[in-house]
Amino acid sequence: MTISGQTVNTKIPLPTPSDSASQVAADDSHSSHHALHSLTADPSSLAAVLEPPAALPLPDPADLASTERTRAALLKLSESPRDTVALAALWDENRPSIEHELHRHLHSDSNSQLLQQLLPRLVWHARFFCDEVDDPKTWVARCANLEARRLALQLIENR
Repeated sequence: MTISGQTVNTKIPLPTPSDSASQVAADDSHSSHHALHSLTADPSSLAAVLEPPAALPLPDPADLASTERTRAALLKLSESPRDTVALAALWDENRPSIEHELHRHLHSDSNSQLLQQLLPRLVWHARFFCDEVDDPKTWVARCANLEARRLALQLIENR
């Protein structure tokens, strides 16, 4: 039999699907046996597998406490947006990130009237905070960024 200029030997038996499966199983058995043998033959490789992972550095207790106060403030503000104690806690625990966004987008400091416009916007966002998913400090920084940019755009439009 010829196929486009090539000759094919029809006397060579083609493998059946059951032959292929048994060959694959034999190859897998051989390779897993070889892998097991190489693991047990070299004790240093076995020790590397059984060693516990390197210990992660312990988180700073002050940072954990700040994060928890931020979380509590956000949850309180989501239920009661007029809670001044929760708003003060949110400001105290996140002042550097909020000030950073004020300066970055509005070229303003925390004594500015713009802060008085930014904080109610953060409180409005508190109802969207998801305790199970969001990191409180990161969430506040992201919302401060968003609202500072929005406020800057509004100021540009009002010129």
